[in-house]
Amino acid sequence: MNKNVTSNRQVSRFRWLTFVSLVGVITLVAGACGSSDSNSSSESKSTAQQGLSGTITVTGSSSVEPITNLLAEAFSEVHPSVAISVSGPGSGDGHKAACAGEVPIWNSSRQIKDKEIDCLQEKGIDFIEFRVGIDGISAIISIENDAIECLNFADLYSLVGVEATGFSKWSDANSLNADIGGTGPFPEGDLEIFAPGEESGTFDSFIEIALEDVWEERVEAGEADANYAVRPDYNASANDNVIIDGIAGNKYSLGWVGFAFADVARDRVALLEVDGGDGCVAPSPATIADASFPIARFLYTYVDAAKADDPAVKDFIDYMLSDEGQKYVVEAGYVNLSEEDITQSRASWANRTTGKTF
Repeated sequence: MNKNVTSNRQVSRFRWLTFVSLVGVITLVAGACGSSDSNSSSESKSTAQQGLSGTITVTGSSSVEPITNLLAEAFSEVHPSVAISVSGPGSGDGHKAACAGEVPIWNSSRQIKDKEIDCLQEKGIDFIEFRVGIDGISAIISIENDAIECLNFADLYSLVGVEATGFSKWSDANSLNADIGGTGPFPEGDLEIFAPGEESGTFDSFIEIALEDVWEERVEAGEADANYAVRPDYNASANDNVIIDGIAGNKYSLGWVGFAFADVARDRVALLEVDGGDGCVAPSPATIADASFPIARFLYTYVDAAKADDPAVKDFIDYMLSDEGQKYVVEAGYVNLSEEDITQSRASWANRTTGKTF
């Protein structure tokens, strides 16, 4: 995880539109005072901006969707003739749509997998990769449950891992929890799990960061199913708001969603501290940015290289990676990239560098 991430929140869309208007005024004044060639160039640029049109379809991660929605709204105010459709069925769905040649841009809350790269290569599709922000994954419970404040990775595995299949109460996990170094015992109470489905990058990231090490040790010991890390008997949804509703409506529930979704629902759910080996840490923009919160991940956007120079696509990605566009990462509740990462992302886009670059 990169450190020293900027998290400025206070730049409004009004200031952006005012800035655009001022630039237009300055351009007209400069054109009037300059040569006829300069005036012709200015008029050409103005016409190009006013005449930008087209259709952009963006799909993929539900976690990245709020950022893209804000960007699309602001971009459309400046370029009203560009129709932008944004959806967030899941990271896996986004990569599938890209492989089918259905979209020029797709989002992912995890880095592209080798099998997804293979699919694109088989179809002759090159992709450009860049990071757009940082997000934490929050383990959440109902605000009515005051018995739990912090869980470590062994605790999480003993409650939601594959060996927890069939556990209907928190206390059912106590024996397993003791065997693998958890912090139990857990109290009585019906255990109801609400979490993202397998199509979600948040599902994959949670397994990779919070469960994988414990699960692999249990597989090697012959105790766990090698095919599944997460118990199958939980309430899965691709909609983060449905997960929040499920957690809020069940006193002894447990689940996980992206930090941005949990953060705005603090009146309904409690965000647990997590111990990744260095003590309990609460999720916040600061702890996610400096990597002290142990469940955090980068957010990605991918572009079909063959469609990168479509005028609408090009201008939209230019805006996404601009200083102004990056403000919407924070407005959506996420954390900005380090200067190093945003510089690398901009270079990959400017040079049309294909393949994995991080």
